[in-house]
Amino acid sequence: MKQLGPAPAFACMRDDRDRDEWPPSLDHHRPWTRDETDGNAIALRKAYHFLSWEFGILPPTPLKDVDWESPHLVSVILMRDPLERRLAADATVEKYFGEEESRTEEEWWEFAEYEGSVNFVLTRLTPDRCGEKGEDTTEACLEEGKELLRRFTYILDVQCLEEGIKALSSELGLPRPHVKKGNTNDSLHQMTTRERIGNDEIYDFIVKRNRRDIELYEWSKGLSLVKCSELTSTPVDDDLLHVDDDADDLEIGNVSETEQPTSQPTPAKNPHEDTSKHNAIRAMQIHNYKLGRALLLNVHITHHGGTTVCNAMKQLGHAPEGACNRGDDWPETVPKYRPWGYDETDENAKALRNVYHFISWEFGIIPPTPLKEVKWESPNLVSFIVMKDPIDRRLSGDATTSKLFGEEADRTEEQWEAFAKYDGSINFMLTRLTPDHCGEEGENATIACLEHGKELLRRFTFILDIQCLEEGLEALANELGLPIPDVKKGRGRTSMSARERIGNDDIYDFIVGRNRLDLELYEWSKSLSLVDCSALDEGDFDDDLNVADAGDVDQFSDAINYNYTLNATDYSDDKFDAEDDSVFNNQSDSKSTNEELGSEISLASNNITNQDNINIDDRESIRALQIENYKKGNALLLNIHITHHAGTTFCAAMKQIGNTPSNACNGGDDWPETVPRHRPWEYDETDRNAIELRKVYHFISWEFGIIPPIPLENVNWESPHLVSVIVMKDPIDRRLSGDGTILKMFGKEKYRSEEQWWEFAEYDGSINFMLTRLTPDHCGEDGENATDTCLEQGKDLLRRFTYILDVRCIDEGLEALAGELGFSLPAVGKSSGKTSVTARERIGNDDIYDFIVERNRRDLELYEWSKSLSLVNCSALEEELFDDDDDNNDIINNDDDFNDSAGNDGNVL
Repeated sequence: MKQLGPAPAFACMRDDRDRDEWPPSLDHHRPWTRDETDGNAIALRKAYHFLSWEFGILPPTPLKDVDWESPHLVSVILMRDPLERRLAADATVEKYFGEEESRTEEEWWEFAEYEGSVNFVLTRLTPDRCGEKGEDTTEACLEEGKELLRRFTYILDVQCLEEGIKALSSELGLPRPHVKKGNTNDSLHQMTTRERIGNDEIYDFIVKRNRRDIELYEWSKGLSLVKCSELTSTPVDDDLLHVDDDADDLEIGNVSETEQPTSQPTPAKNPHEDTSKHNAIRAMQIHNYKLGRALLLNVHITHHGGTTVCNAMKQLGHAPEGACNRGDDWPETVPKYRPWGYDETDENAKALRNVYHFISWEFGIIPPTPLKEVKWESPNLVSFIVMKDPIDRRLSGDATTSKLFGEEADRTEEQWEAFAKYDGSINFMLTRLTPDHCGEEGENATIACLEHGKELLRRFTFILDIQCLEEGLEALANELGLPIPDVKKGRGRTSMSARERIGNDDIYDFIVGRNRLDLELYEWSKSLSLVDCSALDEGDFDDDLNVADAGDVDQFSDAINYNYTLNATDYSDDKFDAEDDSVFNNQSDSKSTNEELGSEISLASNNITNQDNINIDDRESIRALQIENYKKGNALLLNIHITHHAGTTFCAAMKQIGNTPSNACNGGDDWPETVPRHRPWEYDETDRNAIELRKVYHFISWEFGIIPPIPLENVNWESPHLVSVIVMKDPIDRRLSGDGTILKMFGKEKYRSEEQWWEFAEYDGSINFMLTRLTPDHCGEDGENATDTCLEQGKDLLRRFTYILDVRCIDEGLEALAGELGFSLPAVGKSSGKTSVTARERIGNDDIYDFIVERNRRDLELYEWSKSLSLVNCSALEEELFDDDDDNNDIINNDDDFNDSAGNDGNVL
């Protein structure tokens, strides 16, 4: 690693020689806590590209506490056969047990019985050092070790370390370092560990004591970046006789050099690719776009349908003029270059979304900074790329191509040969998508280059295939909650294949060979495409064919036309063609005026507030991430408590699990000063507030007797740091919940006169109580006139919560919640004073009952619908329905229902 960039001088950890480089704000402890990880990694990256944490000693804090998922950290662990590790020579071992070659049987037994190295790896990887129990180490301990290994970015196997380091360098876009293997002048280390020990009983004893480490190592091979067993020969440990100068663990490598393998390593498929996490990120990006918070961005490889996309997007909302690259109303705070750096992405996307719903980055030129540097995972960015058959792309007509090589129809064999040998378009996609432009090597481009391209494509929100672009844009519109744009296919297309168009097999095969990795990338990308074009009945087409286009002008004039300065004019990469690569005919960008768009602009404006359904797979992915973070202490549990919906029961149960706010779980004296006491939070506050509160509490509650001062839909319910729960209840049962204000206004239920019952029924403060609090415009207040749209708004919000419980079986719901979140079930006492009498019987007057039902019918529909999402299906249980709130159970500050009507929230913290 020191060959590839700066690293700390002493064993890549640090020493006094580093005092000028090591950030003064950081001390030298290891490992870090979760909250330290991001900041420390960012600070150290300014000085080094690599550092090492060695653990001969036991880590002072558990390794699992590090935020291994931090986007600012790439982690690697080297795994090794634990018996070979046990036999590794060092000065301490030789001092206590003698040199291996002359060790007596007594010394071998003392060596075997030494407890300091039992399950050495597991003992350091697990939080409770469970590997120390030797042969008694449990399966659960082994699973803890596996769980930590899964969180690292890469695993290498010491058995083929040279190949592993080379593969790692390829993954990270680094040159291959020169890796020196250790030297030896004997044949000792060619022997097996059994042969080296020379005593079967001692060998078996050591194996038995370290069996869990052995199992962990064998399992780790399945995740190793390079599978050593697949190499033609097996090089082993390169630490041979190299004294480790770390005071923590004085060890010496001990495995001999073998002949260098002749085959190239095959990197294993990345085992850490987290599909569920990608889906969760994707769901947040889509949701934010619908709320007007995320920018839609097309990564436009020239000749990949950019004008078609731009014109379609202009139908759906405001976009930059021209080719959607920039316009006169471009925000002054946003630079005009592209692409952005990682730290710029969030702010630039936010600023641009205030003006546009969509922009395009065209890359005819090679990007001045690598595309991988962009924060494609930003919740403020929805990215997509249109992919195209690279040979069809190569044949796209443009002015420069025609000037250099003649018109396709009249091209001579000599001109075709010159066209085929032109270097400017070799592996055009990979050359622009990869950080080292490795596609330029043509037929010599490596598999590692292809993998770089795949890795970037995986990070985009969507991939479309130009073969069925119209259907792709329709599917994209559906995903983003937009109307379907009118996409016109171009005229003048031909059904001839690329081979037929070229008319010479040798030239065709030559072009295919030079672009083989682009072809592989395109074929692979089809598996990620939003629409599977091969499944459609319509024929393939080339969207750029026979349309004037400046296309491959990139190698000739982009250096002139594309200005790299921040303030200069940003030219289109296809300056010579106003239509770029349009599939429209006689329709340039200048015709896409605001007058043509008219009211359509508002359809995808920056003020979209309606909530569309979140795909169920995405919802489950988001939930999985939230649940995992709660278990790790990184997410806050929050109850959205509609008054009289079992809030007291829930709060009492959660207080048995861990720390909660003292005042009805809503607030308390130890509330962090950095977190505001208002509720609910805005979207941009959610992550920060949840993280800060989780440092103090595991659970809080937001009670809403009043109507929320800002809409609940504004909260980032998809935050990975928040687990949200709402308890639902039959709205008529809720309406009959007793409290002091009800008694004062309408008398005790059992003594209530018919006149008092009518006054109770006609009281407006509790009409569709749930919907009025869950929807942004309080539309439930319209009572029997509340619309279907109002109901759908309530459903959309409920879908965003992590869990829904039903108060009818709250005990079972809390039990199931405990199982989901991994804590012990609290002793939950059922509320007293419950009755099996129905609401109709309690009211005792059918007209009054029917009147209440009609006024609250939308709340009733919402409750019935919510049962399908409830964590526990109460109707499947054999228990009676019950009302969780007796006459005094859920009274806080004389019932928020009625304080609301007076404009006084008794529960404001």
